[in-house]
Amino acid sequence: MKKILQAILSMVMVLTLMACQNQKETVEKTPEETVETKEPEVKKTTITLSFVGDITLGNYAGQGYSGSFDQEYENQGQDSTYFLKNVRSVFEKDDLTIANLEGPLTTSRDHAEKTFAFQGKPEYVNILKEGNIEAVTLANNHSRDHFEQGMQDTKDILDENQIEHFGYDESCIMDVQGVKIGFLGYSFPDSLTSEMSQAIMDLKKQSDLVIVYYHWGIERDQSPMESQRSIAKKTIDTGADLVIGSHPHVLQGIETYKGKQIVYSLGNFCFGGNKNPSDKDTMIYQHTFSFEDDQLVKEDHEIIPCMISSTSSRNNYQPTIVDGDDAERVLSKVHNIE
Repeated sequence: MKKILQAILSMVMVLTLMACQNQKETVEKTPEETVETKEPEVKKTTITLSFVGDITLGNYAGQGYSGSFDQEYENQGQDSTYFLKNVRSVFEKDDLTIANLEGPLTTSRDHAEKTFAFQGKPEYVNILKEGNIEAVTLANNHSRDHFEQGMQDTKDILDENQIEHFGYDESCIMDVQGVKIGFLGYSFPDSLTSEMSQAIMDLKKQSDLVIVYYHWGIERDQSPMESQRSIAKKTIDTGADLVIGSHPHVLQGIETYKGKQIVYSLGNFCFGGNKNPSDKDTMIYQHTFSFEDDQLVKEDHEIIPCMISSTSSRNNYQPTIVDGDDAERVLSKVHNIE
């Protein structure tokens, strides 16, 4: 009997020791101080936009046919890919490409009595589409060359081809990777009016970014006017994230204000208004916005030097990326602002 009791006691002691050991191992394996907490993953979004200047598809009233945009289109077998094929690869890689469409796409015969009344065939919309241009501003001094009919025809053909447009009282918002980008366009403002300020603020409430494209300045003047600089800075003060400009038909400089970029003039790009301009320099302006958890944390920009023609002897309406001395000349114009 004594031996049986001793055996039972020994077994109890063994079981007790095993339980204590298991408890110790459990505590050692999962102490509170070594529990790992996983950091929430940061949502990162990067968006690149390309901007180009004046695109005029077609001829102006009274223009000679030889060497004209319309003749080039016919000579190329009505190939709508011809005009932007040398820059299309850039536009394919970005998230959005935006241009100034200077001149209506219409069959209307009634036009304004002015020195240059532009008109492009409605089918020229395929040049924009094939070239990967997704949005255009219509706020310029030629969009109504064929009056309201020409403007409406232009909007209709752009809508049919899913190319966004904005300008004057019309804004647009485009969703890119979940980021809402709002666009406004104005032509020759004397100042930042209360209506323009309100439009910027209203669009800011609906968008993550607001970009204003101005048509302004003096033709062939390589320096922005003081009025342009004042309007641009007030535009940023009101809430815009980027200011883009066109109209002078030549490049003007870029200025940084409160961490935001002002591009005063992008110059011509695919420009049917002149068969052989003396200044063929132009550029693609690219701006990249970086977000973390839907907050804008960084901005970068890049200048891609170009010429409006792939040949220096004439305008063949085929903008082309350049390098070497040509690129240095373009960059010097952009970086030197007086």
